[in-house]
Amino acid sequence: MAEIIKIGDSFETEHVFEESASRAFALLVGDTNPMHHDAALAKASRFGGLIASGTETTARMMGLTAAHFSGLGPTVGMEFTFRFRRAVPMGARARIRWEVTGIERKEGLGTIAVCAGTLTLVETGVVAVEGTSKGVLLDS
Repeated sequence: MAEIIKIGDSFETEHVFEESASRAFALLVGDTNPMHHDAALAKASRFGGLIASGTETTARMMGLTAAHFSGLGPTVGMEFTFRFRRAVPMGARARIRWEVTGIERKEGLGTIAVCAGTLTLVETGVVAVEGTSKGVLLDS
């Protein structure tokens, strides 16, 4: 599998955090934070409106790695880390991008791909979430 990925490869997508879907996602995962549900409270906050749940922003980032690498063959995630730099307003369009920063071959397992990722607010160019991932493309 190492020959089908290389350091510097990247993949990305855009997503709009639509209010009704973002509220539903937060409830689905048990995130009852009023910043995701109470429009009046959120408007009076430092954010000026409802914000997407961190569980949604990171799930979207993780989902992109799964979609990308599973298109290359059997794969499983091993490790993710995230740093929240800015809130993601509901209604915002974001670009999610990952880049392969390392590759390691592990005999009997497969090829481990290490990636660095960002979720950037398209309107402002501000990076809202940074992440790292490690996943393995399994030997057949």
